[in-house]
Amino acid sequence: MMKRTTLTLSCFALAALAACSEPASDNRSEGTKQFESKPETVVAPITEADGIDAGLAIGDQVPLTASLQASGGKTSLGKLLENGPALLVFTRSVEWCPYCQTQLKSINAIVGDLKDRGYNLYGLSYDSPDQQDRFSKNQMLQYDMLSDQTSAVIDAFGLRDPQYTDGRAVGVPYASVFVIDKSGKIIAKSVSGDYKKRPSNDQILALVDSI
Repeated sequence: MMKRTTLTLSCFALAALAACSEPASDNRSEGTKQFESKPETVVAPITEADGIDAGLAIGDQVPLTASLQASGGKTSLGKLLENGPALLVFTRSVEWCPYCQTQLKSINAIVGDLKDRGYNLYGLSYDSPDQQDRFSKNQMLQYDMLSDQTSAVIDAFGLRDPQYTDGRAVGVPYASVFVIDKSGKIIAKSVSGDYKKRPSNDQILALVDSI
């Protein structure tokens, strides 16, 4: 029997580098900037105190038929899980959130480690497929991004961040990681209440290994 577990994390001390503020513009379709030219934004590892009880619970079934857009066209979580268990990273935006951009680039390094453990990695945001595609190609991501432009899947998981009621951030999820078995059952999760703090690669692998 697999051990169902939530992520227990230890505190790490990190020095913050030049934090980037979110643009005031409300235009989601604004072109992707040249990420390489920006100062790197440091994403602090999540701690136990940062975790919040939000979204679907361990043992719940994910919305298998909810529609998503991937690079190959329309898909669903059910179709993706036919290829094996998944680790799904919910993130705010590839366009305007530097913490998301940094996280999505960082997890590129553990695609092979997750595959060795039997999991396929996916990123999910409300950005358009074109925006995600530009970012993926620019950063040479080795995993698929999933577009949820209406935030329907974000809402089905119960992850919409309620603090945003107007502007471009309406519909973004809490920064979250969900581990899902092939049947669509959630077997581990981590949800951060602070978008500047996300699980490190080591923490993600420890979450998978703890199952």
